[in-house]
Amino acid sequence: MNAIYTPPTPADAMKPPVIGRTPVFSTATFYPIKPPATAAALPESGARSTPAAASGQQENKLPVSTWRRHIGSARLTWSKLSSGELERIEGDPAKLSILLLRHYSFDRREADLQVKNFFHRNRV
Repeated sequence: MNAIYTPPTPADAMKPPVIGRTPVFSTATFYPIKPPATAAALPESGARSTPAAASGQQENKLPVSTWRRHIGSARLTWSKLSSGELERIEGDPAKLSILLLRHYSFDRREADLQVKNFFHRNRV
């Protein structure tokens, strides 16, 4: 095949497309993308988002000073989470689980398991 490529001219751009040679992306469907999690999107500490909270039990929220010591190891474990997000959750396992759901697309059980393992591994 000895065809030489010639770039389209402005006159070619005005021509209707040739039937049977539709561009690949002409029928693409675009879906809205969810924005990343923000502190405002996270439930408040009074929200009943976990089974323990729904049953009326007290959640295992850490003191802020203790949690700040573990932010570095949380960043090493989950690199998609920013230090600011980790500071804003203030050691609340339910909020950390929600961040994992949003950033890593885990299901709820996997996110809760990873949070539990992190707290156990770091003796928090």
